[in-house]
Amino acid sequence: MRLQSLWRLTSLVRIRPAHRYSINTHQLLPIVLTIAEGTAPKVTEAVKTVAIDVDSVLADVMPVWTDEYSKRTGKRVTKKEIVSWDIPTILPITPDQVYRYFSHVWKHRWREIPPTEPDVGDVTKRIHRKGYRISIITKRERPTAPYVAMWLDLHHIYADELLFVFDAVPKANYPFDMLIDDAPKNLVDVIAPKSAILFNQPWNKDFDWPVRVDSLSEAEKLL
Repeated sequence: MRLQSLWRLTSLVRIRPAHRYSINTHQLLPIVLTIAEGTAPKVTEAVKTVAIDVDSVLADVMPVWTDEYSKRTGKRVTKKEIVSWDIPTILPITPDQVYRYFSHVWKHRWREIPPTEPDVGDVTKRIHRKGYRISIITKRERPTAPYVAMWLDLHHIYADELLFVFDAVPKANYPFDMLIDDAPKNLVDVIAPKSAILFNQPWNKDFDWPVRVDSLSEAEKLL
């Protein structure tokens, strides 16, 4: 059920959440949003936390990013050509430009970003009903945070916790049992008893990791 009340994440953007979020207002990093008590489905109490990335795991942002790059440079590039996580090594672009393009896409083209699979929101709900607590952890530029929240709302993504990380602290430092991510750099620091699933993308094909999936639905079957 969509709520009639709105909460303000920034001074410029109002967001109508798909779930009932409460927000950490102490101006600390990262921003943490948690679902208010009593709004989650009645399920078995969660005993484990699954952490899920946003970009290229829930949201298939790279096709829109490459389209933006192509429009700005006049050079046609597709997602399949992004075969390295370090984009400046394969395209004539600076790291700052990479981040600026991502920020632009999320701020101005977020509605164009498709999910990585149809009904991905239903997949998150199924994971939750299996008894898992879902923590969405996403590293990003601060101005994009409200647009990411609106995208998650638009696609009915279930989450018990939404963390926007703005500093360089590794994702592995956050509390979870299982991480689902597409970035090799976020998996290398994960050590037992934690574990991780690599979400297949062109830029991680050469990374040696034992557990890979092509979709969140496939990851759900492993839980």
